[in-house]
Amino acid sequence: MLGIFVSYRRSDSEGEAGRLFDDLVRHFGEHSVFMDVAAIEAGRDFRKAIEEGVTKCSVLLVVIGTGWLGAKDQNGARRLDDPSDFVRIETASALKRDIPVVPVLVRGAKMPSAEELPDDLRELAYRNCIELTHARWRSDIRLLIEAMRRVVGDAGQADTHVRSDENPESVRPVKGQRELAGQSRPVGRDSGQIDPAALKRVSGELAVCIGPIANVVVQRAAARCSSVEDLYLKVAEEIDSQEEREKFLRERHTPHK
Repeated sequence: MLGIFVSYRRSDSEGEAGRLFDDLVRHFGEHSVFMDVAAIEAGRDFRKAIEEGVTKCSVLLVVIGTGWLGAKDQNGARRLDDPSDFVRIETASALKRDIPVVPVLVRGAKMPSAEELPDDLRELAYRNCIELTHARWRSDIRLLIEAMRRVVGDAGQADTHVRSDENPESVRPVKGQRELAGQSRPVGRDSGQIDPAALKRVSGELAVCIGPIANVVVQRAAARCSSVEDLYLKVAEEIDSQEEREKFLRERHTPHK
């Protein structure tokens, strides 16, 4: 049983889709994620392979970039208007079977309206989306993976999928994701000598950089830090952009107006 099917348009979001695929495989295992480039064997009819993949998956992720909606073929016609367009086939097949379909917005793309979509894709406009941003990829992907865990469970997940070029502490699957699910220890216990007001302040400042997941990140880090200064340095590691990370550290302790 395939867990997650990644649908994307190469001309629109090939890089982001590949990065997403790698992250999903690391957490759920290579046999739980389907993406055409990686999963279709040479010589197979990829139309049948895609149909089989969609039929077996628990959830379909539709990666939508700024060119997804208006992509055109060699004749200048919009690809989504072609019933044989594979992105359309993938998405329509999942919607028809009532498989959970999650729009994943990348490159600052916006959700298409129902009026902009073919009839068999209009339901997509009403599905809750998740945004993946370059600057906040690490925290965004954690939220996405946690949502996927609720659908496909933990099957296939293994620490052996952690890549050697990543910090194992930041991607430790079971412990970290359980904490993101709301099972982390409450602030105020095992958090050293850090004042609760300071924890709240750090969470607020970090949220500007990585979003609402900041509170969970601070809670986790506080248990391993003995001072506010240590806490700032630790949570700053979650900010992907070096410029934003340096700004966060430079402006720390600045009271909110």
